[in-house]
Amino acid sequence: MTQSGPFSDPLSNPEEATRLLYKNWREKFVMPLLLVALAVGVIVLIPALSSADESNLIKAIFITSYAITGIVTVVKFSYTIRIGAFLLSLYALGLGELLRYGILGDGVFFFLGVIVLATLLLSPRIGVISIVVSMLTIVLTGWLMLSDILIPIAPFTSSANVMDWITGSLMTVMIGVIVILGFRRLEEAFVETQKQIDININTIKEERNNLEKKVVERTQQLRRVNEIGRTITTILDPDELLTRAVHLIGDEFECYYTAIFLMDVSGQWAELKVASGEAGKVLLQNKHRVDVSGKGTVATAIRTRQVCIVSDAETSHPENPAQPFTRFSWHGISISTQFARTDNPILPYTRSQLALPLTIGERVVGALEMHSQKDNAFSQQDADTYQNMANQVAIALENSRLFTEAQQSIQEMSATQQQYLQGAWVSLAAEQKFEYEFGNKDLPNMQDIEIPLTLRDQVIGQINMSNQEEWTPEQKKLIESVASQAALALENARLVEESQSVAMRERLVNEITSKIWASATIDSILQTTVRELGRALEAGEVNIEVSVGGDHE
Repeated sequence: MTQSGPFSDPLSNPEEATRLLYKNWREKFVMPLLLVALAVGVIVLIPALSSADESNLIKAIFITSYAITGIVTVVKFSYTIRIGAFLLSLYALGLGELLRYGILGDGVFFFLGVIVLATLLLSPRIGVISIVVSMLTIVLTGWLMLSDILIPIAPFTSSANVMDWITGSLMTVMIGVIVILGFRRLEEAFVETQKQIDININTIKEERNNLEKKVVERTQQLRRVNEIGRTITTILDPDELLTRAVHLIGDEFECYYTAIFLMDVSGQWAELKVASGEAGKVLLQNKHRVDVSGKGTVATAIRTRQVCIVSDAETSHPENPAQPFTRFSWHGISISTQFARTDNPILPYTRSQLALPLTIGERVVGALEMHSQKDNAFSQQDADTYQNMANQVAIALENSRLFTEAQQSIQEMSATQQQYLQGAWVSLAAEQKFEYEFGNKDLPNMQDIEIPLTLRDQVIGQINMSNQEEWTPEQKKLIESVASQAALALENARLVEESQSVAMRERLVNEITSKIWASATIDSILQTTVRELGRALEAGEVNIEVSVGGDHE
């Protein structure tokens, strides 16, 4: 046998698997049985051969039986030959005991051994044949001995009457039948057990296959979600992000309609911002929006902050028809399942629907809605995966909003800075003309070049150069680099002068203020003020007046 049993390679037929398992056990059991029989046989055979009272027939039977058992033990015969020879030897010993002592000897026990071992090691049918053969042997021997045709070989053997022979025969038949029926019952129970084992093995296989299938599907879903998140996080434009997210989600999860709703400033309505498919175009043209206090899936997802799954059941909840939603928790994710189908007239192909809240921290900014043409396309076990995808969309949307606001702030700051630079340099140029020349520009055939002095996208001046030769690109780059550095240096110089002027003005104000505060009378305060302002500003005339109600002094 190459198989170790049906557990290593289960067969489709439990009876065949039981038969193979039992056959394998019998083949392993026959050798220990023969060795034990030889060991016990030596103990019985030696006293029998050494006894002078033992007849030659009995000695011959013992020797022959032992020899046959030894031969089939040493020589590698087939299983059937070994068991057949052993049972024949056991039968011969029973017949010898029957001839020695009659029905009152141990022959019945040998015949019972033949019946039990034939049933156990061969088959119940062979066990029945063993009962028949044993009964015929006992009946024939009993008839011969009761008729005084045969007499027991052993001397001084008690004579058996008819009832003894009948009792011994019935006991042999009864025990043999019980053994065969018990074995049949045991075999049937073993077959039933094997059937149950096969059922359990098939169930385990199915569960393992289903688990492997779910693992593959979950891995694919996570791959899709990661791909969607990796793609949308690189988009900083909100409109482009929403459009790309809707199409990516629709393609990855095979949804014929996908939409994203965003809350308005009032928090009462969720406005449709982007949607896929022809139905999405119609809804966008109609400026579709959802009342958050309503009973739809999108409104429920936003209001309850839960994942809402709608299956394709035509009836409402079987336990409570008035309650279309059933809420529960899955891995920390709140889920609402809707059993009643609520179709949108322009979405007639929807077989499964999913609504996910778009949350950022404790704030709900909108909802993601997905429609599929497949039955039960969205499972409750995958709710956390769907919600993670919605969270990635919400985070990417928030990042794009923050980036847009930052860009607007930078643009406003840049515009303000440009206005400040322009005003400062216009004012400075009005006070003093800054223009410097070097060389002779009246030479003939001059090639002119103009490079602006640009500071933070604001032109504050210009470099004009002339040359009799054409300007090369390398020279232009050199002039532009110098112009850029010159613009920065000019701005730094202006800021230094401006800071020095402010510092000087503040110092002068502090000095005048300290002298004014040092005066104790009104006249001295006025005189100090006039004198210090005239001296500081080098004014030709300074006049100060204090007027109350139109009077001057």
